Amino acid sequence: MEQILAEAAQSGDINALYDLLRQDPTLLDKYDEPSFVDTPAHIAAAAGSTHFAIEVLSLKPSFSTKLNPDGYSPLDLALRHGKTQTVKRLIKHDPQFIRVKGRERFTPLHYVAEVGDAELLAEFLEACPESTQDLTIRGETAVHIAARNMNVRALQVLLSWVKRNNKERILNWTDENGDTALHIAASRNNFEVVRLLIKKVRINEKNLEGFTCLDTFMGLPNTGDEKIGKILSNAGAKTSSSLRPLHTFAHIRSSKARFTNTFLELSADPDGCFDGLSSEMRNAILMVALVFFAASYQAVLSPPGGISSGGDTILFSNNSSNISSSSNFASKKTTIDTSDAAGEVQMEWEAFWQFYFFNSIMFFTSLLTILKLLPGVFYVRLVYLILSAIYGMSLRIISPESPISTALYLSMCAPYYLLLIIAHNLGAQWRKSRAHIGNYYVTRDHLRL
Repeated sequence: MEQILAEAAQSGDINALYDLLRQDPTLLDKYDEPSFVDTPAHIAAAAGSTHFAIEVLSLKPSFSTKLNPDGYSPLDLALRHGKTQTVKRLIKHDPQFIRVKGRERFTPLHYVAEVGDAELLAEFLEACPESTQDLTIRGETAVHIAARNMNVRALQVLLSWVKRNNKERILNWTDENGDTALHIAASRNNFEVVRLLIKKVRINEKNLEGFTCLDTFMGLPNTGDEKIGKILSNAGAKTSSSLRPLHTFAHIRSSKARFTNTFLELSADPDGCFDGLSSEMRNAILMVALVFFAASYQAVLSPPGGISSGGDTILFSNNSSNISSSSNFASKKTTIDTSDAAGEVQMEWEAFWQFYFFNSIMFFTSLLTILKLLPGVFYVRLVYLILSAIYGMSLRIISPESPISTALYLSMCAPYYLLLIIAHNLGAQWRKSRAHIGNYYVTRDHLRL
C-alpha cells in the first residue's frame, strides 16, 4: 500500500490518496514512527506535485519538519530538484518551512544563498525574516554562505534586506572560526564581494587565529587582487599587529565595572543602540518620540502663561495681604504698558529660563531619537540643524526682555545641537574601537539560537 501511495504522490493523484485512506485510515500515521523517512510529502515535493504535497502537509503538518535519510525536508527536495513553483506554493502555505534545518543544519535560505538564486532568496526573506538568524553547524549565516560562494547578486539582496529591516548586526556575526563575511570575501580574493561588505562589517574584527581581514588577504598563497588591498587600506583596515591587544572574555567577565560591561553589551553593534530592534518596537519608540517632539514644540507656540499681544495692561499689587480694602489696593497697584512686548511670554524671566532649559532637553532628545529611527542618513544632520535653528529662533522671539536673553539663546541653542552631534559621533567611534569586546556578547547571543 505504501508503494501505491508513493506512486500517487509522484503523479499527484489526490483521489488515489483518499482511496487508500478509506482502506487504511492510519496509513499516514505510519510515517511518524521512523525518525528519517521519505514521506508522501517528500515524494510529491521532489516530483513537483504541488497540490498533492500541500494536501498531505495539511493532513499531517509534522511531515514538514521530518527529514528523509539524506537529511532533507520536503521543501529542500523541491529546491534541489528545481521545482520552483512548488517551492513558492509551499512557502506561501507555511513560511516556517524556510526555517526547517536539514543536513548540516542547512535551511532552504542557506541553500538559495549557496546557489545564488537571488529571486527566491528575496521571496524567502520577505516571507520569513527570522530565517536570517539561522546558523549552520559551522556557525554560518546566509551572508557567510553567499560570500564564500561569491554570489554577488544574492549578497546584494541580503545586504539590501538587512539595511531596510535594521538587521545590520547580523552582518557582524562570526562563524566557528571567528570569521566575518568580510574575512571570507578577502580569503576568496573577490573584489566585488569585498566592495559590497567593506562598509557594512566591522573592518578590523579579529578571527579566532587573531587575523583581521587585511591579514587574511595578505596571507593568500598567490598574489591577491591589488584593488582589494587598496580598498581595504582606504577603508582603514589594519593588520592585527597594529591594533591594541584584545581583551579576553574572562577579562570582561572578571571586571568589577558592572555598568561598563552592561554598556558594552548594549554597544556590541557600533551602528547604534536602536539597531536590531523589531519593527514593532521601533515604531512604538518612534511614536513616543513624536509625541514628546510635538509637545515640546507646542509648548513654544503656547507657553505657560500665554503670550502678550501688545497693548496689554498688567496690574501688580505691592501689598497682597490687604487686598480686602479696595481703596488700599487701588493706592498700591502698578500699571505696566506692554505695547512694546508683543509676542513675548508673560512669565517672569526666572520662570522662563527654567521652562527653556527643560523643554529644550525634551525637544532635542526626542528629535535625535526620531532622526536615528528614520531610514536613511543623507540629510539627517542638515534637517537636525534647520529644526534646531527654528526652535531656537522661536524661543528667542518669545523670550521676555532681558539683557542676557540673546546671550542665553547663543549659549543654549547651538550647544544643544553641537553637543548631541559630538556625543553621537564620539559614541559611535568609541563603540567601533571597542567592538571587539562587544563582539563576545554578540557571539554569545547568536550561538544560543
